[in-house]
Amino acid sequence: MRVFDRLVLFSEVHGTVLMDGEPVKGAELVQKVIWSENENEIPPQSCLTDASGAFWFPAIERRAGLHRLVPSQPVMLQRIVIRYQGVEYIGWRHGKTGWDANTELDGRPIKLVCELNREPGHEGTHYGICEAR
Repeated sequence: MRVFDRLVLFSEVHGTVLMDGEPVKGAELVQKVIWSENENEIPPQSCLTDASGAFWFPAIERRAGLHRLVPSQPVMLQRIVIRYQGVEYIGWRHGKTGWDANTELDGRPIKLVCELNREPGHEGTHYGICEAR
């Protein structure tokens, strides 16, 4: 980590949406991160799953400015919601507490498998129907 490296508010995410173990095509995923008092500072990103149920979000980053120089404990509230056939699912809910990439999963890239028929629950420090692989 260098002082002027960009701040990673939400690391890159790759994943797959399944229903009963089968890929779901056309599910809408909406990714949101809140890192300041202005909840709308960063607009939500969205994407649709392809024929294999795959989706991808690029990392959400900001310029460091003075954030890396001033001692603080960052907290970014992360959320991914999945919408499919009129139902909304909590895919991922997490509180990220570091500026570097992949701190959500202790250094591992975020690769998710989201089973729509799974009950949301806690897996490590995140909550939802998506499991990290």
